[in-house]
Amino acid sequence: MSLAARRGGAGALVACVALALLGLAAGCGRDPVPKVGTASFAVQEREPAPSIAGPTLDGGRLDLADLVGRVVVLNSWASWCAPCRAEVPMLVDQARKRGGEVAFVGLNVSDEQAAAEAFVAETGMDYPSIVDPNGTLLATIPGVPAKSLPSTIVIDPQGRVAARVIGEVTAGDLASILDELEARG
Repeated sequence: MSLAARRGGAGALVACVALALLGLAAGCGRDPVPKVGTASFAVQEREPAPSIAGPTLDGGRLDLADLVGRVVVLNSWASWCAPCRAEVPMLVDQARKRGGEVAFVGLNVSDEQAAAEAFVAETGMDYPSIVDPNGTLLATIPGVPAKSLPSTIVIDPQGRVAARVIGEVTAGDLASILDELEARG
């Protein structure tokens, strides 16, 4: 076999391995690419949001059940997750724009306390984050793969999952989901 043929075969192998790794590493801890995306649910298709409660990074305690009656944006993140880091400034901006009409809550998954606190300070995240050290709470969210970081669910005022985003959420997608919920419920 010629050197060129061997290099071609090796190059193909390297390319296949690289593509496989890109599929696995498309986002921090996400399942493979086909599950990434945005889904909105008609009122009759909405599932109840799971019970999500626990200690917050600032030492308090938060239970999403206490927020029934309001729209809630729950975003899972970790300080070491690059897509999480990329989307947080937009989430902070949306939280400020939406004022008190929408509750924004973080779900800090598999993170060290000091790293999470530094991330919050660096990004200006001024909404609370529930600590989920083992990803146990994240794993209970319907339709969200157990290790999907980042992921975002929007919960309607009745406590049902109205939309979910697996992967980095964009400002346009989030605004569209929230505007539709506000207009139609």
